[in-house]
Amino acid sequence: MKRVLTIGFVLLVVACSSDKSNSGQSNDANYPNDPKEENTGLHLNADTGTDPDTGTNPDTHAGTNPDTHTGTNPDTTNDSDTNKNDSDTNRDTDSDTDTDSDTGPVLDDRCHVGVDQGIVPTPLDVANFGVHDPSMIQVEDTFYMVWTGHHIPMARSTNLLNWAHAGSIYDGRYPLWSSEWLADIPGQEFNFPWAPDITFFGGKYHIYSSFSAIFGRNISCITHLSAEHITGPWTDHGPLICTHGNERYNAIDADVELDAEGTPWLAFGSFWDGIMAFELDLDGNRVGSELTRLAWNASIEAPVLFRRCGYYYLFVSWGVCCQGADSTYNVRVGRSENIMGPYYDKNGTAMLEGGGTLMVQGDGVNFAAAGHSEVIVANDKVYHFYHAYRQSNGASVLRIVEMPFDEDGWPIPGGP
Repeated sequence: MKRVLTIGFVLLVVACSSDKSNSGQSNDANYPNDPKEENTGLHLNADTGTDPDTGTNPDTHAGTNPDTHTGTNPDTTNDSDTNKNDSDTNRDTDSDTDTDSDTGPVLDDRCHVGVDQGIVPTPLDVANFGVHDPSMIQVEDTFYMVWTGHHIPMARSTNLLNWAHAGSIYDGRYPLWSSEWLADIPGQEFNFPWAPDITFFGGKYHIYSSFSAIFGRNISCITHLSAEHITGPWTDHGPLICTHGNERYNAIDADVELDAEGTPWLAFGSFWDGIMAFELDLDGNRVGSELTRLAWNASIEAPVLFRRCGYYYLFVSWGVCCQGADSTYNVRVGRSENIMGPYYDKNGTAMLEGGGTLMVQGDGVNFAAAGHSEVIVANDKVYHFYHAYRQSNGASVLRIVEMPFDEDGWPIPGGP
């Protein structure tokens, strides 16, 4: 999730990543191309890079194997992956309200946003726009969105309804480390970033995206980019966390939220033992090696954290993604008074025990399924957005719905 900036509201997003059936089928959703004529100068700032494999289909997401789940991991664990820091990144923070550059921003409690005024959550009349795994941020009067596609495409809008392509993050180059990492993995199939999450903290914009080696395996990395401006240039800091096939989690589908003290936390995960999280510093680097387990279900991924009025909300996607009209994706939610949990659904069932209150699903008429959601705040309203698969042709398109909260502080379901 994101946070409100003085210059404009910040938000993030998160990612539909896996083929839950582990069938290795390609996603048949339609994706817009990355039009070079509209490139706005978003260049990857790296010493070297590799040309993308144009024969690889980025619409086919690297997923996880539901058969390997045991659900027996403790709620916290240690991970030995090396955090690759970049000492050039400053620690200045954005100004949500008052800030202290050493400790982070003092954040609004957001109790005034999303107040239920009898609103029936109805999807906005968004122009037909093909996306998968969308993530969004507001900068002054403009919304910027990134999603899974060639080179991580970007689009912009001033009203959330009409979107125009605005180039791509990688601009035709992927980092050299990704090719080196994949080189020694037998059977590797992929070499492209997907499921991006865009956010702002510490005075910079950050993108966390996934690289996966083998479809249906937890051999993946979450990589970190940062920039001083939303239009780049973007500096590649390398992988933040990786899984090598023997861990009980999968390093994909990142999402970042700030706690009430301004500390950023990153949630991630897909299948296996579920959703994990860890702390970041204000440069966007991982702090320590501890992981906290937040939620589990037999088919779970794409976590989204959102802070509002004394609670942290954890949105997750259940079901089968990336199978067009055969997808069963749906979004669930729980909440906690602590960003690291424990999270419970509206019925009091722990999300670590499979709990999750239904927020959005397919209607069986126009849309078969909906998931990989994100939550943003704009003009004191809360919006829930996600991709949904058309029942008619399986195409994946952007959907946005205003999401009010009831008097007990629970988001009111709506969609698809």
